[in-house]
Amino acid sequence: MPAQTGRAFLSSEPNAAWYKTGDVVVEEADGNYRFVGRRDRMVKKRGYRVELGEIEACLHRHPEISEAAVVAVSDDEAGVRIQAHLSTRDGKRRSLIEMKQFCSQHVPVYMVPDRFNFHASLPKTSTDKVDYQKLQTM
Repeated sequence: MPAQTGRAFLSSEPNAAWYKTGDVVVEEADGNYRFVGRRDRMVKKRGYRVELGEIEACLHRHPEISEAAVVAVSDDEAGVRIQAHLSTRDGKRRSLIEMKQFCSQHVPVYMVPDRFNFHASLPKTSTDKVDYQKLQTM
């Protein structure tokens, strides 16, 4: 499928092509590149590729969850920890055991969030979307 292959590679000179991995990098003054993030919401946790949107979809299946957002935060010990930010229909917190059991029924164990934070409502941007940058700092 030449057209699809062409979209997956970047070529700026003859006989040279780079695979578009989804990583976002910046070029430093010394000519080296520094990794700053990803274009998608995929992270690596303990060697597994984890799509944060899949975890959010799982949490939205819970009958008592009204809003769900998942972020990955850096951790010196584990490398990355997954945090779920939730609001419930009745405003009450759910137990950690209940949430972990529910998630483990819908996603692989390595994708179950490490932490569950409950809020009255999730922070929003000016366009009424979940403010993931603010959640990163909470």
